[in-house]
Amino acid sequence: MKLKHLSILTALLLSSLSLFAQDYQYNEKNGIRTFHQGSMFVKEGVPFLTVKGDSYEMGLQYGVLMNDQIMEMQVKVDSVVETYVGKFFLKKWIANMVLKSKIRKIEKRMPEEFIKELEGIAEGCDLNLRQVKTIAYFPQIFFEISCTSFVMKNKNGIVHGRNLDWPGIETFTKFPLIVNYHRKEKIPNTILTFVCYPGAYTGMNHNGLSMSINTNGCPIPEGKEESDYVTDMPMPFQLRYVMENADELSEVDEMFNNYSTHGWFITVGSNKDQSGAMYELTRGKYIKNKMQDNYIGVTNLAVSEKGRYEYSSINMHGEFNLTREDKLKELNQNISNNNLVDKAYQMVSSTAYYELPHDTSWGCSINNDITVKSCIMDNTRQKIYFAYGEMLAGCNQFLEYDIATQDVSVYREKQTIPDGDYLKNRLVFKKWYQENYSRKKKLEEEDYLKMIEKVNELELQPAYKYNLLSRCYINVENKEKAIEYASKYVAEMPTFGSTYITQFTINRLSKDYEKAIQSILEMLKNAHNTPSDYFWAKRQMIRMYDKMQTQSPNPENIRQMKKLNQEIKELCKPFYPAKWVKSEIEKIDTIIAKYQ
Repeated sequence: MKLKHLSILTALLLSSLSLFAQDYQYNEKNGIRTFHQGSMFVKEGVPFLTVKGDSYEMGLQYGVLMNDQIMEMQVKVDSVVETYVGKFFLKKWIANMVLKSKIRKIEKRMPEEFIKELEGIAEGCDLNLRQVKTIAYFPQIFFEISCTSFVMKNKNGIVHGRNLDWPGIETFTKFPLIVNYHRKEKIPNTILTFVCYPGAYTGMNHNGLSMSINTNGCPIPEGKEESDYVTDMPMPFQLRYVMENADELSEVDEMFNNYSTHGWFITVGSNKDQSGAMYELTRGKYIKNKMQDNYIGVTNLAVSEKGRYEYSSINMHGEFNLTREDKLKELNQNISNNNLVDKAYQMVSSTAYYELPHDTSWGCSINNDITVKSCIMDNTRQKIYFAYGEMLAGCNQFLEYDIATQDVSVYREKQTIPDGDYLKNRLVFKKWYQENYSRKKKLEEEDYLKMIEKVNELELQPAYKYNLLSRCYINVENKEKAIEYASKYVAEMPTFGSTYITQFTINRLSKDYEKAIQSILEMLKNAHNTPSDYFWAKRQMIRMYDKMQTQSPNPENIRQMKKLNQEIKELCKPFYPAKWVKSEIEKIDTIIAKYQ
């Protein structure tokens, strides 16, 4: 009898142990992996994952079905960490301690449902929970996004376009992922993301409510901390929460009304409303901007009067934000509305920078050097069109994904990048520079001479080349050559402020302050100037007149300084007086005070 009891006990023990030591295995047939209610297939190099159930169960399916890709992603994240902090043990140890601290702070604001999801992923894959959380939170902790979003409609429907500009995570674009989340008793939603990143920067629920995130760079008021306003769940998880619980704009209003964060723009399209809106989330409050004339769009600058001026400092009204905003409005006006998906594609794939076919600076075109994901969400037909890439993603192959049928096809083949050969050589120069000089504190004359040699060796875009050469020659004290190439730079791009700034810099360093002022006056006359440009230009002219007054006193110099100082004060009145702006104004006031 005792032996029988022992046998039963042993059997029960082994049975219970097997429950806690399951070796999860997926089935695979015709290229489709399945596990429990989840499934995954890969098409055109992109995994399409569907998970269903409660939070933990969705995470478990995610971990089991995506284990291979998660393990590859882990290797990449480790390499990125080493790039930022180095391989030295102490640096890595400190970095890990900082990372753990940041993760703890994030998790204090994370709802239990998303924590359970991460626990499920860790259970299903070959990483432990700490490693899963590191990957899941890593992009949010270390990198800032800068994006373009818009919603358009016509009598046939509504579409939502967006480009995700995210510098520093280029390697993650090799791990694209489309996830269909079917959380129990919630609205299913589809997220365009990266492997093992459960947050949503872009997505649409299956009732046709789409959402995308842009950074809002409004400064925190003096005497306040970001933590005073950022008290709710991280924004990418808030987006998933909203999409799981809302399908019309009035419901989105309610969810943002009780949500406190700082520094985001959320663009929303609603098939149910046949409309869109852009929410400015600043200092724990939100401002809703409704669609006007069948369009709403945003880059990284507020649309509302209050957000644009009362919350935004003058330096935010610069080329980086306004060029994309201007181009969006221009394309929306000039492209026919008959086919909204095609129109949105032309907009998100645009590399144009004012009159140029390709942006020669950095991040100033809609589709630019830091665009890693480009997409169009068709709210009416429940389709998503998208492309990933390390840069200029909007020029890559676009796939079409039908959410209902799960059909995937090629929507647009990879297109030729305008000035593509120039761009390739520009990247060659960038890599060469980073390998040889990026960590040097100060470059010597021989460094600039080597740079001149390298620039002349490559077939670079003329304006870009002339700018580099002029700056190199001024650093080897060859003013004649510097001015020659600066003049060529202006001739190539007479409507671009940076050309005149190069001329100004050469004249300033040569102590030819009168010519430096003339360069600025030509810029103000001929270039595309923003409020930020005017703020810079007038401050610099005051400094130049101050230098001229030291060289050769003249009452006219003092009169011009006082006049410009008054103009600066008037220029800055509409904008938020950020600490940096006030500091600059104080410096100018100190100069003017010498002549009272």
